[in-house]
Amino acid sequence: MRIFRRYDWRPIILLSCSLTTHFLRLLTSPPGINGDAARLGLYVLDLLKCNLWPFYIKHQFAAHPFVIYLQTPVFMVFGFKLAALRGVTAFGAALAAPAIYYACRETLADQGPRFARRAGMIAALGLALSPFFTLFSRYGIEGAWAPVVELLSVTLLWRAFRQGHWIDFFFAGVMIGLSQYVYIVARAFPVALAGACLVAILFDRRLLVRWRGLALTAFTAIIVTMPQWLLYIRAPYTFVGRMHETAGRFVFELPNAVAVFGAKLASQLMMLGWRWDNAYNPYSGRPLLDPVLFVGLLLAFVSVLCSRYAPQKFGLTIATLMLVPDLITFEGLSPSATRVYSAVPFIFMLAGMGCATLWQWLDNRPHLPARMGSLVLVAVILAGVESQWDFSRRVMPQVSATDGLEWRASLIEITEANYIAEHLDEAILIPTSEYQRTPLAFLLAEHFPDRASGMPMPLNPGETVTVVSPLEPERATTEGQPSGYIPDEWVLLKEGGAYFLPPLPGAIEPVGSSQTLLAQNEVPAATILPARWAGLQHQSQPLSAPFENGLDLVGYHTTEFLPGQPVTVTLYWQPQYKIAADVEIFVQILDQNSSVIAGVHDWPLRGTYRVRAWTPGDTMPLSYSLAVPADTAPGPYRLIAGVFDLIHRTRILLPTGEDFATVKTFKVALPPNTSVPAHRLNADFGGMIQLRGYTLASRDEGLHVRLFWQAMDVPDADYTVFVHVADANDGIVAQSDAQPLFGRYPTSIWSPGESILDERVFPVPAGEYQLFVGLYRLETLERLPAVLDGLRLPDDRLLLDTIKLP
Repeated sequence: MRIFRRYDWRPIILLSCSLTTHFLRLLTSPPGINGDAARLGLYVLDLLKCNLWPFYIKHQFAAHPFVIYLQTPVFMVFGFKLAALRGVTAFGAALAAPAIYYACRETLADQGPRFARRAGMIAALGLALSPFFTLFSRYGIEGAWAPVVELLSVTLLWRAFRQGHWIDFFFAGVMIGLSQYVYIVARAFPVALAGACLVAILFDRRLLVRWRGLALTAFTAIIVTMPQWLLYIRAPYTFVGRMHETAGRFVFELPNAVAVFGAKLASQLMMLGWRWDNAYNPYSGRPLLDPVLFVGLLLAFVSVLCSRYAPQKFGLTIATLMLVPDLITFEGLSPSATRVYSAVPFIFMLAGMGCATLWQWLDNRPHLPARMGSLVLVAVILAGVESQWDFSRRVMPQVSATDGLEWRASLIEITEANYIAEHLDEAILIPTSEYQRTPLAFLLAEHFPDRASGMPMPLNPGETVTVVSPLEPERATTEGQPSGYIPDEWVLLKEGGAYFLPPLPGAIEPVGSSQTLLAQNEVPAATILPARWAGLQHQSQPLSAPFENGLDLVGYHTTEFLPGQPVTVTLYWQPQYKIAADVEIFVQILDQNSSVIAGVHDWPLRGTYRVRAWTPGDTMPLSYSLAVPADTAPGPYRLIAGVFDLIHRTRILLPTGEDFATVKTFKVALPPNTSVPAHRLNADFGGMIQLRGYTLASRDEGLHVRLFWQAMDVPDADYTVFVHVADANDGIVAQSDAQPLFGRYPTSIWSPGESILDERVFPVPAGEYQLFVGLYRLETLERLPAVLDGLRLPDDRLLLDTIKLP
C-alpha cells in the first residue's frame, strides 16, 4: 500500500482523460479523410508491398517519415482503415497530456514539487480538453506527434540539468534529433530550445556546470539528424521545398512584408484569448485557450517578467521562439491564418504555470477558506468540458453539413469505398481520375493492395464488369487541383489488385440500366452500371527513350491535335530495373521557338502508385489531357516528355545527352486560301514540291512577290526558298532566303496536295529586273533539282519573270 501511496498516479489519470477526448468521435470529427494523411498511408502501402523505405516525403517536401514507421505495424494488424490512420496520430497527441505534466514537473521543480505538479496537471487537462488540439490529432497527419516528442525532449533535458545524469542528456539529444523526422515545423525546435537554454543560463549561471552534458546532448542530436542534413546538403531544395513549391513564401519575400508580418503577429495574439482564425480549424469561432487558461497565460507572463527563476524564463522564451516560424512564413492563406501546432504545448505550459501561481496565491491567503485555490483546477476542468460541449453541440453539426472543407473527403470517395468493399467478387471499373484521389486510393488499399499495369489487359472480351462513376467526375481533387478526368480511362479492381488501363473509347457495353448510389447523407454521389467489356489492347506507336535512371519510354498514343481542343496523350513507360528515387513526369507541347503552349508536370498518378513501386518490365500507361490554346497559330509543334528528379530539381538525361524525348510532331494546317495566281505554271522541285504559279506587283514598299506552292509528297527536310532579284547583268540586287512563311510553316510539315502561299517584298529602285526562285537545303546548300516542262533548269533555279519598275 505504501508503494501505491508514493507512486504519482496523475500521469495515468491524465492519459486516460486525454485518450478519451482524442478517441471520442474518432471517425466523425472531422468528417472524411485528410488528403495528406492518405498519402502518408500510401507510403506505408509502398513499404509493406514494395519494401520501399521512405525518407523524403514528396507531398510535404520534407524528410519526416517518423509517423510512417509508426503506422506500419498498426496497418499490418488493423488494415488500411480510417480508424487506424487516425488512431496512430490521436494516440500520439494523447500522450502529450502526461508528457506536459512531466515537463512541468521537471522544469518547475525548483519552485516546489507541489507547484510543479499543479502546473503540470492544469496544462495537461487544458491540452486534453482542447477541441482544437484533439481535432488536429484526428487528421491523421504527422504533426500530431510533434508535441509529445518536443515535451519529452524538454523533460529529459531539465531532469538532466537537475540531476546531472549522462543518460538523461543522451536521451534528450536522441529526442531532439528525432523531432526533425516528425514534422516540418519542428525544424525550428532545436533552435528554439537552444535559445531558451541560453536565456535560462543567463539567469542561472549554475546551469553552466552541466556544459559537458549539454555538449553530449548537442552531439547526440547532430548524429541522429545527420542523415537528414546530408540530404539537405546533397539536395538543398529539400530544405526549402515546402515554401518554394507550394503557394507559400517567406514573409520577407513579399512586397508588403511589414503589413503581413504585423497581421500575423496580431492574429497570433488574438488566437490566444479572443478568436482563432485558421483555414484548417472549424473551431475558429473560439480562441486557442479558454478564459481560465488565458488568464493563467497573462499571469505567467507577468510572473516571468517579475521573477528571476530560470525555468520560467526558459518557458516563455521557447514558447515565443516556436511562434516565429509561423510569423515569417505565408502559405497562401489569409495573413491571419496561423499554424502554431508545434508551439501549442509550450503555450499551455505557460498557462498552467500562471494558473498554478494563482492557486498558490489563493492557498496562502489566511483569510480565505482552506483549499480555496483548488477552485482554479475546478474552473479549468469546467471550462474545458464547456468547450468540448460547445464543439459537440454547435460546431460539429455545422462542419458535418458543410462541403468543401480541406480535410473533408468528397462524398464519392467514402461511398465508393463502401460499395466496393461489399462487391469484392466482381470486376469493378472506376475512373483513373478517381483512384488518383489519395483518400480513395488509401481506402481501397484494404482490399486491393496490389497495384500493377493493366497491360496486357487483365480482362477478356465479353467479361462482365461493374462501372462505378461519380456524378461529377471533373470536380477538383481534395487538394484543389483539377481532377485530371479523361473519358474512358479506367482502373480495374479485381481479385485484390488495382490495374491501370490506358484510355479505351468504346470499351464499355452497357447490359442493364444504371443505378444511383447515395452518399452517407443521402446525396446522390455515383452511378452503378452493369456492363460488358469490349475493349481491345490499345495499339501504341513504338518509341525508345531510355532515361539514365532506368525508366524507358517505349510507346505513345495521342488523339488529334486541334486548336481549342484538348489532346489526350498516353505514354507507355517501362522500368528496366527497380527505380531508386521518386521522379516526376513532364509532358509538354512546344512551338517552333521551343516555348511551351501546353504541358503537365506532375507526380505520376499523384503519388497513388509511385514510380519506385513499379515492377521492372511492366509497361505502365500514363495519360494526360493537354489543353491546346484556341489561338494556336499554323505551324509545327513538338510533343516532348521527360523525367524530373524531384529531389535535385534536375531533368534526367537520355544517353544522347538530351533532357527530354521528342515523342511526336504535330502541325496546325494553314487555313484554305482561295486566291489564284496571276501567272500559272507547273514547275517541279525535287519531285516533292511544285510551284503552281505566282503574282508580281509593284507597291510603295517595293516589289511584291506571291508564290503559290503545292506539296506533291511529304518533303524530306526543311527547305529554304530563295528569291533573287537580278539586274540586266545577272547581278543580284535583292534577295530573300527563308523558309516558307519565314519559317512559320516549314516544308517538312507539308502534306501531299496541300497549298501554301508564300509572300516576299523587295525594296528595290526603279529599273528592269529578273526574278529567280528555287529551293535548297540549308545544311548543305544543295539545291533541289528544278524541272519545268520536263527539262531541268540551269543552276536549278526558275526564272519567274522579267519586270520593269517605274
